[in-house]
Amino acid sequence: MRKGLYFLTIILMCVCNGCKEKDYIEASGTIEIKELDVASKIAGRVTKIYVQKGDNVEKDKVLAEIDDRIINAQYDEAKALYTQAEEDFKRVSALYKSNSIPKQKYDQSEAFYNQIKAKLTQAEIMKEETKIKAPWDGTIINKYVEEGELISQLAPLFTLGDMKEVKLTIYMPLKEMEIIKVGEEAEIRIDAYKDKTFKGKITYISDKAEFTPKNIQTKDERIKEVFAIEISLSNDEKIFKPGMPADARLKKR
Repeated sequence: MRKGLYFLTIILMCVCNGCKEKDYIEASGTIEIKELDVASKIAGRVTKIYVQKGDNVEKDKVLAEIDDRIINAQYDEAKALYTQAEEDFKRVSALYKSNSIPKQKYDQSEAFYNQIKAKLTQAEIMKEETKIKAPWDGTIINKYVEEGELISQLAPLFTLGDMKEVKLTIYMPLKEMEIIKVGEEAEIRIDAYKDKTFKGKITYISDKAEFTPKNIQTKDERIKEVFAIEISLSNDEKIFKPGMPADARLKKR
C-alpha cells in the first residue's frame, strides 16, 4: 500500500511540474538587414569598378564610374555658354543702371542668363552622377555589373547592406501581445552558436494583424492572425547574416 502511494506521489509531482507555466514565450524568425540597391541615374558604359562582393565601404566612397566623355563635353559647352551669358548680363545690367536701355531688354537678358545658369547646374549634376557612390557606410552584399558592361538608367549595380545592426522579425498571436512591450530585452539563439545567447531589444510592434506568413511555423496551428515584432541586435562581430534563422525568447512580465 505504501509503495503504491509512493508511486502515486511521484506521478502527481511529475504532472504538476509538467503543468507549470513557462515564464517566457518563444518564436522563430529570420535575420534581416537594412539594404538598398545602388543604381545609376544615367545610362552608359561602366569604365571602372572599385569594389567587390563582401567589401566594407564608407559613405561617399566611389564604387564605380560610368563613361563620362559625352557628359564632360556637355559640361564644357554649358560652362562656356554660362561664361558668355554672365558677361553679357553684366554689360546689360550696367547699361540698364545708366538708363541706356529699356527694362524689357534687361529682363530678357536676365531670363536668358538664368536659363543658361540652370543648364550649367544640370550639367554639373550629370557629371557628378558618372561616379557611383555609397550612400552610407555598409557592406557590398551583391554586385551585378562588370567593367565594360553597358547599363541602362536606374539599373541596380550593387546591393549595399548595413551589417552593424540587424533585426529579427517574429510573429506573435493576439493572446501574447499584452505581455510584450517596445524596449524590452529578448534572448536570441542561432544554430551556429547553440551554447551562446545574444541580447536584443524589441524596437517595433505592429498595430495591425496579418495572416501567418508561409515561412513561419507556429506551435498552435489554429492561429491564423499574428502581429509582427521586430527585435534589433548589435552585429559588431558580423556574426549574423541576412536570411539566417534565429530563435527569440521573451520573458513574460
